[in-house]
Amino acid sequence: MSFRAVALACASLLPLLSCGGGPAELSEAVSLLRLPEGGRLPRAVVDDGGTAHVVYFQGEPRAGDLLYVSRAPGAAAWSEPRYVNSEPGTVVGIGPIDGGQIALGKDDRLHVTWFKLGRTEFLYTRTDEAGTGFEPQFAIAAGEGVEAGPSIAADRAGNVYVFWHTGAPPDAERSVFLTASRDDGQTFSAARPVSGETEGACDCCALHAMTDEAGALYVSYRGAGENIRRGQRLLTSLDRGETFEDELIDLWRINACPISTTSLTRGPDGMSVSWETAGQVHVSAVDALQQAAAPAGEAAARRKNPAVAVNHRGETLLGWGDGFGWQSGGTFHWQRFDADGQPLGEQGTGPEIPDGSFPAIVAQPDGTFLVTF
Repeated sequence: MSFRAVALACASLLPLLSCGGGPAELSEAVSLLRLPEGGRLPRAVVDDGGTAHVVYFQGEPRAGDLLYVSRAPGAAAWSEPRYVNSEPGTVVGIGPIDGGQIALGKDDRLHVTWFKLGRTEFLYTRTDEAGTGFEPQFAIAAGEGVEAGPSIAADRAGNVYVFWHTGAPPDAERSVFLTASRDDGQTFSAARPVSGETEGACDCCALHAMTDEAGALYVSYRGAGENIRRGQRLLTSLDRGETFEDELIDLWRINACPISTTSLTRGPDGMSVSWETAGQVHVSAVDALQQAAAPAGEAAARRKNPAVAVNHRGETLLGWGDGFGWQSGGTFHWQRFDADGQPLGEQGTGPEIPDGSFPAIVAQPDGTFLVTF
């Protein structure tokens, strides 16, 4: 048996050891199910049946792998891990802007994208027809000056979209690029820039893409106009990626890259976005960006790497890490908000997030929230 096969077999036993036979209850509404041993940088989505699908990074930071697990509603542990990338060691997982990103598309097919170093390439795969594994990976584009991984979105009509930002220095000259598939990920178009010409893109900050139930397409990214206008921005397309509106979410003037992440999520009333500005995390409906909510009080450290989910009642869970260095996962904290954006109860505090990682959150069918890291 190969080393890779042995490692996978061992990893399949570890969820039972690491989560005590089931998720740990952090509060009445929030539970935590740890990733298998060594797992970092989780991305999670939930399908119509309530099953959570997670892709996470494991291995050497500059040349690791992506693994996939799932959990049906009520299950005690993650499923047996499966490798996502068909070529070992082709995934970057140095810090919170790396790893893989995922999307559920037509017929609940899972689409995954990531990037590798060396000759920088953006890579893609999807689940096979049987849904029991992943197809061989392939490169959909290459880029220069790439510091952060790509993001992916998909809809029920078979459209798949992959975004990244690239360009020659300085950051003010960078752009967000898009390649799209109209045949459920079989082929992809030539890449083209879609962000505002004067807005730039912060080179070491992650972006996140998602579609809503109607097929509208959203991308949250950090700009870098004039190299100092590094506020969070939102790209919106109502014509399946043909044209985009580029608007400011929140202004942050800083002449440096903060190395930050962002998160989009769907809810019963539309899309919500979370982001960081100057050490504070925020969440807002995309159609009400001037009414953002944020956790109250003073933080012991920088609040960063926000994750967000919205349940069927319209309640939001915003989670984040409090940490100092850019690779510090920090202490996990969360705040629930009601459908009107008002806090529900006190802030919660959980365990430490592994260094170089962040939390992922999904809403469960019963209205509670499942966190993993």
